[in-house]
Amino acid sequence: MKKGNLHTLHGGDLDEISRIYGIDKKDILNFSGNVNPLGLPLSVKNAIINNPDAAVNYPDVSYVELRRAIGEYTGTDHEHIVVGNGSTELISLFIKITAPKKALIVSPAYSEYLNEVKLSGGSAELFPLRDEEEFRLNEERLITAVTDDTDLLVICNPNNPTGTYIDCAVIKKLLAHCKETGTYVMIDETYVEFSDREKNVSAIPLAKEFKNLFVIRGTSKFFACPGLRLGYGICSDEGLLERINKCKDPWSVNIFAEIAGRTMFADREYAKRTLELTGRERKRIYAALKEFKNIHVYESQSNFFLCRIEKEDITSTQIFEELIKDNILIRDASDFPYLGSRYLRFCILDENSNTLLLNSLKKCIE
Repeated sequence: MKKGNLHTLHGGDLDEISRIYGIDKKDILNFSGNVNPLGLPLSVKNAIINNPDAAVNYPDVSYVELRRAIGEYTGTDHEHIVVGNGSTELISLFIKITAPKKALIVSPAYSEYLNEVKLSGGSAELFPLRDEEEFRLNEERLITAVTDDTDLLVICNPNNPTGTYIDCAVIKKLLAHCKETGTYVMIDETYVEFSDREKNVSAIPLAKEFKNLFVIRGTSKFFACPGLRLGYGICSDEGLLERINKCKDPWSVNIFAEIAGRTMFADREYAKRTLELTGRERKRIYAALKEFKNIHVYESQSNFFLCRIEKEDITSTQIFEELIKDNILIRDASDFPYLGSRYLRFCILDENSNTLLLNSLKKCIE
């Protein structure tokens, strides 16, 4: 890979960054990966350490106890839950099984949604979140865009990379319209657990009422375990869940991910600490950025911020290159649809690291 393309790499591609820039991976301060800075919960570490011999056994092919733990955590009937090898497997399976001929993807968004639709033989149209609307969803415009020939609507909520969100009342209105048009709705809630509870972001409470809804979550970001590869989906369409389970590889969730999942979803103290840290730092960082010259920050309900550079002679790629010299890795967002060379994204880490980034960013743009 050419060095010039590295600034738009996924935040998990630290090995490639390390090789090209000659930085030891452990020395990179990663503001690109959007992973919880608290790290893997201690309860999960202990559960894995205390069960090394679990590897001699197959996981429960039905994952009943894991699904029950997820059900307790989300307030959902465990019979409406399917687990997978990360959220990516479930995105792929859902799109493959529903085989949409025409999909509508709220964008900018994760590129795998579009890739999977194309791999399934369908076509996709991107529904733009607009900068002049602060990348907030225009619900009436979206409702108009979803027609009888729209098979699938894809939403990431809160959205990546903008951090903007849709509340449950608006989602319900969208679901009712999509029910009338015969449209499946897939909502990726990878970042919803970082949001303020009073914002009422999650669509999971609507899953029982709307069989056309499939909610997907992963554990990589909130529980800081991208290497475990554990995701889950929630849907009340039992026929659809049965088809997903039939197409899914057996034991796609390994036994240590299963043990970790049963443990992490019960760790309420870890979740509380995460929400306190994220909420506090999100407010502090947003207030600080609002005072910066030459940059516009968008309100976020995730654990990251999208910013637009307003100084004409600086690009997001240049800022990426300046910060990586100090081992600071951010995400140049120029390759996302509807963004461009003036957009960058970075996540919330611990207080000291966040302050370091703010100071370094200020030097670059002022």
